[in-house]
Amino acid sequence: MKSFSTLRLWLAGLLFFSSLVTAQAQTLDPTFQPTVVKAPFIAGLQASASMVIRQPDGKLLTAGGFDFMNGVLAGKITRLNADGTLDATFNPGGTGAAGFIAAMALQPDGKIVIVGGFTAYNNAPAFMIARLNPNGTLDPSFTYSGIGSVRQMSAVALQPDGKILVGSGMSLQGQPETGGIVRLNADGTRDASFNVGTGAGSTGAFIRSILVQADGKIVAGGTFTTFNGQSANGIVRLNANGSTDAGFAVGAGATNATSGSTVRTIVQQPDGKLLIGGDFTEFNGVTSPRLVRLELTGAVDNSLALGAGFNSGGVFSLLLTSTNDILVGGSFTQYNGVARTRLARISSTGTLDATFGAAGGANGNVNSIVSLGNNQYAVGGTFTQYQTLVKPSPVRLDASGVVDPAFAPTTEVRAIINSVTPLTGGAMLIAGNFVNVNGVAFPNSTVRRLNADGSINLNYNTTATTVYGAQPDGTFYTVNTPPSGGTFQIQKVLPSGAIDAAFTSLPFGIAAVGAAPLQGITVQPDGKLLVYGNFRTFGTASRNSIVRLNPDGTLDNSFNPPASTVTRTILPAFVQPDGKIVIVYTEFGTGAALGTFLARLNPDGTLDNTFSVGSGSNGVTYSVLMQPNGQLLVTGAFGSFNGQPATGSVRLTATGAIDNSFVSSNSFLPRVVQPDGRIIAQTGRYENSAIVRLNANGSVDNSFTPIALPVAIFTGDDLLSGITLQPADGKILLFGSFRSVLGQPRIGLARINNPGVTATRSAKDAEMLTLYPNPARQQFTLKLPVVKGAFQGNLLDVQGRVVRTCTWPGNQGEATVNVAGLPAGMYLLKLTSGQASYFQKVVVAH
Repeated sequence: MKSFSTLRLWLAGLLFFSSLVTAQAQTLDPTFQPTVVKAPFIAGLQASASMVIRQPDGKLLTAGGFDFMNGVLAGKITRLNADGTLDATFNPGGTGAAGFIAAMALQPDGKIVIVGGFTAYNNAPAFMIARLNPNGTLDPSFTYSGIGSVRQMSAVALQPDGKILVGSGMSLQGQPETGGIVRLNADGTRDASFNVGTGAGSTGAFIRSILVQADGKIVAGGTFTTFNGQSANGIVRLNANGSTDAGFAVGAGATNATSGSTVRTIVQQPDGKLLIGGDFTEFNGVTSPRLVRLELTGAVDNSLALGAGFNSGGVFSLLLTSTNDILVGGSFTQYNGVARTRLARISSTGTLDATFGAAGGANGNVNSIVSLGNNQYAVGGTFTQYQTLVKPSPVRLDASGVVDPAFAPTTEVRAIINSVTPLTGGAMLIAGNFVNVNGVAFPNSTVRRLNADGSINLNYNTTATTVYGAQPDGTFYTVNTPPSGGTFQIQKVLPSGAIDAAFTSLPFGIAAVGAAPLQGITVQPDGKLLVYGNFRTFGTASRNSIVRLNPDGTLDNSFNPPASTVTRTILPAFVQPDGKIVIVYTEFGTGAALGTFLARLNPDGTLDNTFSVGSGSNGVTYSVLMQPNGQLLVTGAFGSFNGQPATGSVRLTATGAIDNSFVSSNSFLPRVVQPDGRIIAQTGRYENSAIVRLNANGSVDNSFTPIALPVAIFTGDDLLSGITLQPADGKILLFGSFRSVLGQPRIGLARINNPGVTATRSAKDAEMLTLYPNPARQQFTLKLPVVKGAFQGNLLDVQGRVVRTCTWPGNQGEATVNVAGLPAGMYLLKLTSGQASYFQKVVVAH
C-alpha cells in the first residue's frame, strides 16, 4: 500500500515527466538518410516546365510542376543560363512552391510574381501568389491576404504603374473570388479602386489570360459566358477601374459548337490589334478555328484567313516575331490540313510557313514560346519528346523549328511512395511509382528494400510492383498485371524478392465497377490470407469481394461469407483479437456508389448478427481504423452516426455501439494507433496541415509537438499517403509524395523520433485510462486495455490507502467499479498487468 507521500511523489513525478515530454519536440531522425525518389516523367501541367520567360540578360526563368532540374531539387521554378545549365545564383530554397506554378511575370526590377495552386514557398505561407527576389528567395515585403476560398490562380499581368492583375478560377464553395480577377498594389494588398462587380460569376468560370493594352485597358480571357451580368463569351475588356468597356463589342464572342470554349492567350500587335487563341471554333459567328484577330473595337479582322485552321484541341501560346509572323503553340496536330505537331509559324495573313516545323514537334502541349534572338526560340510545355529526341520541356529551336540537342536541361518529378512496411531489424519495404531511388535506377519494379539507415539494399531484387500483406521478415504478396481483359492472380514474394513457385493462387476477375479487383490482403495469425477487393468469383467459386486462402494459396472452403448479388468493393478488412473479421465496403448501383457500410463476420465467414451500427452515417463515406483492442475508429464528414450526434468521428465498441467516452471531432483524421492506445492523426488542410497525437479518448495529446506538413490542393502533389510506426522503437514513418517535413527537404519518406515511445520503456506507464462517468456517483465504467494476463485494480484515496480492489481478465474489454458508500472526493485508480501500469484520477460525487 502506498503512503500519501509516495502517492504525492508519484503524481509530482508524472507531472515532471509530462513537462519533459512537452519540451521534447518531434525531430527528424538524424540516423536516417534523406530519401529521394523520382517517378517516370508524365506529360502534364503538374509534371513539366510549362512556362518560360527570357530575362533581359538572356537567362531563362522556367516554372511549372517539375521538382528537379538537372538533378537538383528545384521547387517548381528555376533559372537557366543561356546554354541550358543551371544558374547557381538562383536558389528557391529547395522546396520552393508547395504545389504548382501556373503563370509568372517578370517585374522591371527583376523580381518575379508567381501564381498557381500552391500553399507555401520554401515552407513560408504563400497561398496561390508570391513574389520572389531576383535570386529566387521569397520577397517578404509582398503579402496578399485576400485568399477567399479560391484554390488556384491562373493568370497574372503587370501594369506600367507596378500594380498587378491576377486571374483565378472557381472556389471550393462555388463562387469565384471577386469575379475571377483582382488588382493588387505593388506590396500585394488589394487595390480597392479596381472593381469588376460580379465579374465572371457563373459556375465553372476561369480567367486564363490577362493582357494590359498599350492604352491601359485590360483584356481578360477564359472560360465564362457572362461578365458583371452582361453576355461575354470567353473574353471581356475592362476600363482601368475594372468596369466593363462597352466600346469592346464582341457579340457572341468565342464559341465552340461541340464542346466548351475557352480563350487561353491574348497578344497585342504593334498596330493595336488583338490576337486571340483558345479552344473556340467561331468568334461572333465567324469561322475562326482556334485563332482570331480583332480590331480594337472587338470586330473580327478578316484579313487573317486561316482556312481550316487548327484541327483540334486549342491554341495556348502566341509569339509575334520581328517580321510580324506569328508563332502558334498548343495541342493541335494540323494547320489547314498540313501536319504541324503543336507548333506552327504563319504569316500575318494566315499563310503557313512551310520552312518552319516540318521536322515535327512535341508529344505534348506547347504552352509558352519566347524569342532568344538570332532567330532562336525557347519552347515550354507539357511534352517529354520533341521531334525524335527525348527532350522534356524546355527546348531550344533554330530558325526552321529544329530542336537543338546541345540545349539539354532535364526536368524530373518526384515519385509517390504508396506503402511502407517496417521489417525486422529496422529495414523496410517501400512501394510506389518510382523508377529511381537515391540515384539508383529500378526500371522493372516499384518495390524496393531499404536498410535501417534509409540506404538502398543493393542486394535486393524483385519484379513485384505492389505490396500486400507484408510480414516482418519481408514476405509479402503481389498481383500480376494481366493483358487487357485477362484475369488477375496473387503471387507470394519471398524475403529475397523472388516469387514463391510453391504458392498457387486461383485466378480472379474484376466486377462490373471501376475499382481495382484487389484492394488488400490481411494475414491472419494462423497464416491464412483474407483477400478482398472488387471481384465476384475466385477461381470457380462464387465469392462477393472477399475470400480466405490457405497459406499455400489454395481456397479455404471453411470460410463461406454470405452470398450477395450486390456489387461492392471491400476495403479494408480487419481481424479483431477474438478472430472476428470487420469489413468496410462500398456498395454500387448502376455505376454509382451508394455509401460506406460496416459489418462483422464470424471466423467462418458467416455474418455476426451481434454487431450492428444501425443507420451508420446515412450514406456518408467514411474511413475506419482498428485499435489494438479491436475497437473501431470511424472518421468521415458526418454529423451523426446511428442517430446520435457525432461530428466527424466516433469510436465503436465490440457490438458496434458508439463509445461515448471518445471525444468526437471533425478536426482529425486518425492515421495509426500506437500500442499504448494513443492515436497519430492528421489535422488541417491546405495551408495549415499537421501531424498530431491524440490521447486514447480522442482528446489532444499536448505532449506531442505538431509536425507541420505541406498538403496538396490538387491530387498527387505534396500528398501524405500514410503513417506507420517502427515496432522496435516507435519512430514515426511518414510516406507519400511530399517534399519537406519540419522545414527540411524530404522526398516522399521521412523518419521522425517519437519521444515517450521506446522499446525499453512502456508508454503505458504514463497512459491515462478511459472511464466514465467522471465524476462518478454509484459506479463508473472502465475501458480495459488489451493485454495478455489479468489486471489487478486498486482504487486509492488521497492518503494512498487502497479502498477498492478488483481483478479482471485482460481481454474483458469493459468493467464496472462500485464506488457507492465511498466519501466524496478525489481518488486514483491504478491497474497493473505484468510490467505495465495504467492510471486515472476519479472524482466521486454524491
